[in-house]
Amino acid sequence: MQVLVIALLLQIMVVEYLIESRGLLHPYAILIPEMLSGVAMLVVLVRIMGGGRIAFDWRYGIFLAVLLFTIVFGYAVQDVPDGAMLAGARSYLKFLPFFLLPAVHRFTPRQLHIQLMLLLVVALAETPLALYQRFVEFASSMHTGDPVKGTLTSSSGLSMFMVATIAGAVVFYLRGRLKLAALVLLSAWLFLPTTINETKATVLLLPVALLVPAMLMPNTARLLPKLVPIVGVGLLAGTAFVIAYNILIQNGEYGGPLGEFFTNTESLTYYLYTGAANTDQPYVGRFDSIEIALEHTSQDPLTLAFGYGAGNVSESFLPAFAGRYSDYFLRLGVGQTQVTTFLWELGVVGLLAYLFVFYLLARDSLTLARSSDPAAHLGQLWAVAMIIVTFGLLYKSVFSMNDFGYLFWYFSGVVASRAVVVRQSARSRVAHAPPSWRLAAGEPRAALKA
Repeated sequence: MQVLVIALLLQIMVVEYLIESRGLLHPYAILIPEMLSGVAMLVVLVRIMGGGRIAFDWRYGIFLAVLLFTIVFGYAVQDVPDGAMLAGARSYLKFLPFFLLPAVHRFTPRQLHIQLMLLLVVALAETPLALYQRFVEFASSMHTGDPVKGTLTSSSGLSMFMVATIAGAVVFYLRGRLKLAALVLLSAWLFLPTTINETKATVLLLPVALLVPAMLMPNTARLLPKLVPIVGVGLLAGTAFVIAYNILIQNGEYGGPLGEFFTNTESLTYYLYTGAANTDQPYVGRFDSIEIALEHTSQDPLTLAFGYGAGNVSESFLPAFAGRYSDYFLRLGVGQTQVTTFLWELGVVGLLAYLFVFYLLARDSLTLARSSDPAAHLGQLWAVAMIIVTFGLLYKSVFSMNDFGYLFWYFSGVVASRAVVVRQSARSRVAHAPPSWRLAAGEPRAALKA
């Protein structure tokens, strides 16, 4: 199973970049993640039918059942072309086998460590590539940082990935597995791409990455000596980001200094909401796209509840797989945010199902982070990742990106399965603990054990 996961990580983080941006491999190699998902699903089914151990909280079964019902019911009540059905089911279900895989196969702490180190190596390599993209490959496009995306799908995806990696470095520092000097150097190196691709969300996400891990340490009383340097790193990084942003934005066709953007109410409002739903404004902002989606779907109760059908409002390179309402995609900003996409294709029921699973994952992250489990550091990191991904729901159509989707669902599966084991161990200890009245009576523990 370790080989399967390593192959997936390399495919989504490196190989897809070589295919799409460099043309070094056959275009059909882009389908390898789906093939790996098929293998993972086969492993899951074989383990379940073989009566193997399943570390899976039944509440996640509710999410899976609701998601499948929403997709099938949407197909039943909406006029969805066959090709769009296939494309839609693929888009929403292809990640789930890797979410289920950790429930039937327990990865060892060493295996998880190797996986995280592989992602760290990829993150370290993103910085020189980002510099090359900004100042060499796309030097003629200095008016925008959008082409600076490293090996990932988008510049915003790169920034969220790098910020999450910084959070991982902070976790290792807080747990005594990384020296302060190494933390400073790592943070500076990993933070550099976010300063040159002009992702404004970094200002909001960086404090989360630096401070939230400290809140999840088992013993917070001894954290102050380590917390002070982290705050210092954050202040230096924030200052560097503002300076770099303000220098680079001078080449931009639009926009101004960062301070002006956040203090100018009109600029900030226009960035998020242009009023496109009620005016002739051609640019559809993030909040506009949600308003437009609600306006269209609310015209029919069933459509509001279950959407137009998975894949039915999506574009495709192949016309046979395009949805019946694919012309809405760009014109009405269907792909502006993940929430918008959910509302169009899965409706309110589908959106609530995803919010429910996000709640479960946040709870499991906290449970694992505060435990003595060998993977507790992963729970600590994943609590930060859940904040980043929740923010991402209103920021980008995050699950349309393979690198984002596969990483999220696989490690969410690891955290969810480990949280089940943690809870089972806790219940076992309680069940075998002596009654409190016997301890109160002063009976020696040795006698109780005897």
